[in-house]
Amino acid sequence: MEITSSTVLLLVAGVLVHVLPTTCTAVRGFSLPLVANHGGGTYRVDADGFMIVNTTSFHHRPFLTAPLRYMYGVAVTIGTGHGKSTHFLVLDTANSLPWMRCAHCLPVQRQRSPVFDPSHSSSYRPLHPTNPLCRPPNRVHPAGDKCSFHLPREAHGFVGVDTIILGNPTLPIHGIAFGCAQATEGFDTKGTFAGTLGMGRLPTSLIMQIKDRVAWRFSYCLIGPGHSQDRHGFIRFGADIPEPPPLGHHRIKILPTPAHFPHGIVDSAYYVKLLGVSLNGSPIQGIHQTMFERRHDRSGGCFLDAGTETTRLVPAAYTLVEEAVAHMVQQWGYKRVRDRDFLLCFREEPGIWSRIPRLRLDYEGPPTRHGEPTRAHLEIGSRRLFVKVENKQLLCFGVYPTTSRHPTVIGAMQQVDTRFIFDLRANTITIHPESCEDDTEPAPSEW
Repeated sequence: MEITSSTVLLLVAGVLVHVLPTTCTAVRGFSLPLVANHGGGTYRVDADGFMIVNTTSFHHRPFLTAPLRYMYGVAVTIGTGHGKSTHFLVLDTANSLPWMRCAHCLPVQRQRSPVFDPSHSSSYRPLHPTNPLCRPPNRVHPAGDKCSFHLPREAHGFVGVDTIILGNPTLPIHGIAFGCAQATEGFDTKGTFAGTLGMGRLPTSLIMQIKDRVAWRFSYCLIGPGHSQDRHGFIRFGADIPEPPPLGHHRIKILPTPAHFPHGIVDSAYYVKLLGVSLNGSPIQGIHQTMFERRHDRSGGCFLDAGTETTRLVPAAYTLVEEAVAHMVQQWGYKRVRDRDFLLCFREEPGIWSRIPRLRLDYEGPPTRHGEPTRAHLEIGSRRLFVKVENKQLLCFGVYPTTSRHPTVIGAMQQVDTRFIFDLRANTITIHPESCEDDTEPAPSEW
């Protein structure tokens, strides 16, 4: 995940703490607070549930960088000899190394909690370079008598292990590996974040390090703007994951790394096969699955990532989607408006929200017991496709193009109010609509 001014995903995940050794029993299930922090107060939601953004705070964005700042993070409690403190890590389902800023990390940036100092934790120790985790395909490698990591445009430093406390009541799990950053390169704390929580598919991710304790499963349901200041959701593991409804859920197949690909860090993400895109149930002509396939050089492809702020489509597909959406709205007499911050906008006029189409993404599902192919569908309604730009009286499209070689990414804005259940043993992602606000609790006052 590239952390930009529009990446806002907070997830209160594990807790690295200074504790005395204890006997650790198997964990069947637990939940960790999932916190939303959408744009530092630049967002609000109207009475009809539509997101309103004020673009006067957008400055000096790179070309084609989405101005939307959806962020979710995990609040991790880290104990030291000076007492416990809560840290917030950006939730990242595309990378596979949990890391945080450690003592003397440069450049100096403000974050919500004190910077973690491993010298104050008696249970912390550096990861030995001979450890199996300190080798490819992970982004870690031996460096003398230590193990180092380097995440381009994000951070670099050394890898250590400590005890992580999970769930309530808390349970310590010893020897969890994470990166201790000595320098950050492009990572913006937003005055809050201490690092990222890698939940990808490689051995160094949090989920892969605890997979046998939680049956290889985790789940989240992202709340939208409007509740981020006073309530938090959950990332749930193992037996704490709610069962999907008997009807109305779909299973997306997680693609294996092709046999002819050498395994590498790009395999960290949850790649899926996107078959097509529809508007109001009608397929958009010209879009075909080959647009979203991974190439022999491992470029392209499509994956889901809660750490990317909004959906990004390869240019060929994006152009067709934008044209189809624009045509469908314009045929009702609404005029398109140019804007420097968004690629597709309309003047806000009476009745226009009822004319915004529903977008549907069609995926390959796992085969049936008889080997028959199946399909899964992610429905995206108008509240997750368009936003109101308050200072300009515009409605603007919240989907963006990527470059031709970069993958298509289904981002956080289009995942709101959908339950995602990742089953890494079955290689499936189960999805179904859900009011994610119903699975929240009031945020503690100390946050």
